[in-house]
Amino acid sequence: MNPNGGRELMDFPIVTTITVSVGDCVELSGDALTITEDAGSAKALGVIASIHKADGTPVTDNGAGGAYTGTYTTTDSTSIYASVDISQKSVYSVAADATLGTTAGSDMPGYTMDCVAGGTTLDESTSLNTTGTWMSLGPDPDGSAPSNSVLVVLYESNIWNLA
Repeated sequence: MNPNGGRELMDFPIVTTITVSVGDCVELSGDALTITEDAGSAKALGVIASIHKADGTPVTDNGAGGAYTGTYTTTDSTSIYASVDISQKSVYSVAADATLGTTAGSDMPGYTMDCVAGGTTLDESTSLNTTGTWMSLGPDPDGSAPSNSVLVVLYESNIWNLA
């Protein structure tokens, strides 16, 4: 654990035959030894901070014959790993899949949302004040963020079993 309260990174092999990117939300796969994209309503593991080879060296290709630019297509779950930020304190700005406020509470702090399957956006229609993978801190005040972006922290966790 990080005694300074910052990001808490854990390395996990990536399940075979998927494409993942730095910044994607992921969850533990069925065998709980590998990770896969967040499927939506399940607890999340965290957010991919980096992708590397099993021996810790950086990847130089994208797994599909091109240059590595933060996205990797896996073919063998024993050779490519992701460093995943599992911290409950890391704050992320994430775009919702619809206008905030369409579902009551989605534009308010204290409401929760799940990821859309694939782990790249939040499902605005799942906003609740009870359970959800990500806890909202409210709309992102950064003017350069998309207008439907919300600041969130991990709430329902594969590791922390919060809810």
